[in-house]
Amino acid sequence: MSTALPLRVTAQGTLAQQDAFDAVLGLIQAMAGTTSTTWAHAPWFGLFEAFAEAASREKQDHEGIKDSLNQALREMGVGNYQVLSVTTAEIDGSGRRQFRLTVTDPGGQARFGQVAAP
Repeated sequence: MSTALPLRVTAQGTLAQQDAFDAVLGLIQAMAGTTSTTWAHAPWFGLFEAFAEAASREKQDHEGIKDSLNQALREMGVGNYQVLSVTTAEIDGSGRRQFRLTVTDPGGQARFGQVAAP
């Protein structure tokens, strides 16, 4: 378990916890919503432009986004998770494009998740 993002306090007064994989997906969602110019010291974190451009394409793999996510995870010290694929998925009810991710966890098991385009 790890601290949930965004930070939330439980009714017991402790920080909310979540599964580490869900925390990594939340981090990737934050990267998808952050521009590359937001933090000059960490331009690798902001992948807004890459996700926004990819959102206009029909179903396909996005090697560049996969590579950028893996670099960002390494830069943040989360190298025990590795993104294996990022694929364009359906558009959700709010009109936002979804992306399917395949990620290996520290045990080497493939896990699957989705993030929304900005």
